Amino acid sequence: MSKIFLWIGGIFMTVGLLFAGIGGYTYIADQQMAETALRAPGTVIALDRRRGSEGGSTYAPVVEWTDRDGTRHEFTSSTSSSPASFSRGEAVTVMYDPAKPGQAKIDSFGQRFMLPLVFGGMGSLFAILGAVFVFLFLRRKKTVERLKLSGMRIEAEVTRCELDRSIKVNSRSPYRVHAQATHPGTGKLASFKSDPIWLDLSKELDGKTVPVLIDPNAPKQHYIDLSQWVDDSEKA
Repeated sequence: MSKIFLWIGGIFMTVGLLFAGIGGYTYIADQQMAETALRAPGTVIALDRRRGSEGGSTYAPVVEWTDRDGTRHEFTSSTSSSPASFSRGEAVTVMYDPAKPGQAKIDSFGQRFMLPLVFGGMGSLFAILGAVFVFLFLRRKKTVERLKLSGMRIEAEVTRCELDRSIKVNSRSPYRVHAQATHPGTGKLASFKSDPIWLDLSKELDGKTVPVLIDPNAPKQHYIDLSQWVDDSEKA
């Protein structure tokens, strides 16, 4: 598992934790407001049309309501949806801070918890994916260290060095060296694939063999040692 997966995992975990933090913050802020908030009847007087993230339109309710002192207020919800969750003239319950009546929201599940759920859900998903990438990188690193220490060394014939188009970093794909040899653990011809590298070794390895470190008891675990041709800065 290459360093690319460690970078991807780190980015995913960072973004995930940030999103989860935003979701947690908005949820806690809502709960704190709910403890002291007053409720009042309100009416949806309009729908504010907004441009959606994918080019469509979403609609946020514009609500008019009166506080306990008889003062009329109006606010536009920060949460919009498509299709609209409310209609003009619809009666709603408004939750507001008596000390700051301007801080108000519709007291409904969608209006109160949509943002915490979206950010919290996306954040958790990103963080979990990031953790998986980091786990796979660390597991591969541990396997390589074990193979370097106690793996069986064989020579495998290079078959090709090609781009791994399944991986892209800044629109650039790394290379992998492919080789084959008889696996001493199974007695059968086996294929081996190197970890990603940023060099095309097609010419350097044409017609040559490369050392492969293997675990005879686990045929799929192997490591092509390219240290003779690639330094750490060229490992992807």
